Amino acid sequence: MSNEKVYKLLKLLVLLLGRLPISVATFCSDLLGLLWFKLDKRHRKVTLDNIEKALGDQMTPFQVMKTGKQVFKNIASIFFEIAWSYGLDRETLLSHFTVKGIEHLESAQAKGRGVMVLAGHLGNFDLNIHAIEETRLKGYGLYRKMDFEPLERLLLDIRQRFGLTMVPIRGASKKLDTILGEGGVVGTLLDQSVDWYRGVFVDFFGRSACTNNGFAALVMRTKTAVVPMCGMRKNRKFVIEFFPEIPLEQTGDRIKDIENNTQNYTTVIESMVRRFPDQYFWVHNRWKIKPYCSFPRK
Repeated sequence: MSNEKVYKLLKLLVLLLGRLPISVATFCSDLLGLLWFKLDKRHRKVTLDNIEKALGDQMTPFQVMKTGKQVFKNIASIFFEIAWSYGLDRETLLSHFTVKGIEHLESAQAKGRGVMVLAGHLGNFDLNIHAIEETRLKGYGLYRKMDFEPLERLLLDIRQRFGLTMVPIRGASKKLDTILGEGGVVGTLLDQSVDWYRGVFVDFFGRSACTNNGFAALVMRTKTAVVPMCGMRKNRKFVIEFFPEIPLEQTGDRIKDIENNTQNYTTVIESMVRRFPDQYFWVHNRWKIKPYCSFPRK
């Protein structure tokens, strides 16, 4: 089957899925999430271990298990919500959003250096970026391209249909310099593990987590403002909140500055996750990469 036919089939499936009554879609997503939790032993273990590591001192084993199940249900609901949103016009979709703290984004953007909107995999992170459109500012989103061309094309259709422009992360440096230099607003996520040679180790819930160092390097180079954004959702209602700009640390020691700024960004993301732990993407092994440790001498 050609890529064009696969694309049309995927688009049809999304449109049909989006037509489900909300009550039916919620039932299906909850059921799918619970089945996934029961059958996928590997991701279940990663999720429960992550929650235990991060919040085990605040939760009973029962609460850890309950939160883990809710995580799987929330992730399953993302796909149903994206399909639902595809059939809505811009105004109708944004009517489901409550956006707080826009003044922080606007004051940062008024400085003329562009704005990086910093978020984590919280809530429906794929829809949250549409909150930028509520500001009426030209918005962009960083993303990783998919190898499967029909799905890549469909996701771009869904994400860009209201004017948002998605920018592939690979090779984005020069394009971002231009966008930010023109005062653009770019949304990105900074809470996944990377290989040691692409990141720096920072504290995340009391444990060392290897985090991409490119974001801090970009901010240091462009002097752009960084504004955190937290998103949560409940029953097809999405609450998005922007927070004050995170000050940029620059001491002249580039390596130390990258480490310190990356830590500051990670600390803010952690504070968001603590507010809504059951809506976080715990299925990702955030602490997979371990800090270098030399063997002790005999």
